[in-house]
Amino acid sequence: MKYDLIIVAQSKDRDLIMMTQNTINTCLSDGDDVNVILVETYAPTKYDHVDEYINYDGEFNYNHALNLGIEKAKGEIFILANNDLMFQRGWSTIGHSMKLNGYLSASALSNDPRQIGCKRGDYAYEGYDIGFQLTGWCIFVTRECIERIGKLDERHAFWFSDNIYGQQLKDVGIIHALICNVHVLHLGSRTLRKSPAKDRYKFTHAERKRIYH
Repeated sequence: MKYDLIIVAQSKDRDLIMMTQNTINTCLSDGDDVNVILVETYAPTKYDHVDEYINYDGEFNYNHALNLGIEKAKGEIFILANNDLMFQRGWSTIGHSMKLNGYLSASALSNDPRQIGCKRGDYAYEGYDIGFQLTGWCIFVTRECIERIGKLDERHAFWFSDNIYGQQLKDVGIIHALICNVHVLHLGSRTLRKSPAKDRYKFTHAERKRIYH
């Protein structure tokens, strides 16, 4: 099965560059066919094992960055990914699980406390709850799913990008599932924490304020 890893990076310093490279390396460690597409939102930076570079120009929007990567995708399943992940051995079997069970959109079990009660093994939890079934930091989506929902909705710059993706799935009747026999760990907003305070607010709490006020 052929995957496209679409990873959004912000190569501001050595630590972030190393973190992004580790995300790529751990994804490739399974030995599956992975086409790596890197969307750079800061400055052109050389990474190993990247097949396609996209230099992001303009005001940052997470789903827009992913849409740029999706346009270049070649495989059956797109991995919509943050740059702060650690793919665990065996992750690449998720595509076969998705195909076997008819899922067009899925997440992998992670280290997030919201998933602490999930059974490990051949289990799946269907739904759209953010951080539980739907993990915005790493979403596995089939080409068919993107064809049915169209481009990812870009109305939010960062926070709530996963919420509106879940709504897009609901609108066309696509079920999302958390698949519990594969693991992708999330290091947790490392890039965001290195951004200036005004940018952190703009891309997080300002988005919440815009929705609820």
